[in-house]
Amino acid sequence: MNFSKTIKSLAALILILLFASCAVKKEGVQIEGKNTSAILEKVELYENAVRSLKGFAKVKIKTPDNKISYSQVTVAEKPNLLRLEALNPFGKAVGFISSDGENIYIISPSERGVYDSTTKFDLAYVYPGLNLKITAENLVNLVLGKLPENTYNLSSTPEVTTEAGRIKLNFKTANSNNSNILWVNGTNHRVERAEFSLEEGLRAEIKYKYFDDLIDGLYFPQTIEFASDELSITIVYESDLELNTNVDKNLFTPAVETANF
Repeated sequence: MNFSKTIKSLAALILILLFASCAVKKEGVQIEGKNTSAILEKVELYENAVRSLKGFAKVKIKTPDNKISYSQVTVAEKPNLLRLEALNPFGKAVGFISSDGENIYIISPSERGVYDSTTKFDLAYVYPGLNLKITAENLVNLVLGKLPENTYNLSSTPEVTTEAGRIKLNFKTANSNNSNILWVNGTNHRVERAEFSLEEGLRAEIKYKYFDDLIDGLYFPQTIEFASDELSITIVYESDLELNTNVDKNLFTPAVETANF
C-alpha cells in the first residue's frame, strides 16, 4: 500500500514538473507567424509618437578619466529644435546649448560659439568628455528617446530571432561587425536596446528603461543610456515631464542675459 502511494506521488510530481516546464516555454516571445514589416512599422509608429518634450533630468557622464553628474533642463521639439541647460547644485545654469532650426548656440566652459544647424559639432561641448561628432537633429533624437537616424530601414528584411524575452532584429551587412541590431519588446513594440555603427567607425549602444505608467498617454523612457568607446551618458528624467505640448519657439534662441552667464 505504501509502495502504491509512493508511485502515485512520484507520478503526480512528474506531471507537475511537466506542466511547469510547458508554462515556462509559453512565456517566451513567440515570433512564428509575425510579419517583420509589421513589427518595424509599429516600431516606427512609437518612435515618431513623441514630437516634443519639456522637463528636468539627472545627467551622468562617464569617461576613462572622469565622472560628472548634474541636473539638466530639457526642451526639445522635432526635428531640430533644442534647449539644454546644465545646472549646478544651486540651480544656476553653468552650460547652455540651443538650436532654433537655423543656428546652434553653445555657451559652456569649453566653448562659446554659433554653428549652422546642419553642421556636426563636438558633443563634448555639451557633455564634457564625450568626444563624438553629432548634429542638432541627432541630439534632439537622443533626448526624445528616439533612435539615431538610419538605425533601421523599413524596406529591409532583418534576421528575426528572440533573446532575453525580446524580439531581436539584426540588420546584417557584409561586415557583421557593422550590423545594426534592435531588441524590441514583443508586447508594446518599444525598442529597449540598440547597437549600431557611428560614422566615425565606432560602435555604439543605447538602452531604454521606460516609465511604469504612460506619460501624457505615451510610452517614454525614464532612463536613456548611450555608450561608445568607454564613453557613456545616462539621462534619467523626472516623472513630471510634458510630452507633445505647445512649446514657445522663443526658448530656442538664447536671450542676451543667457549669453552673459
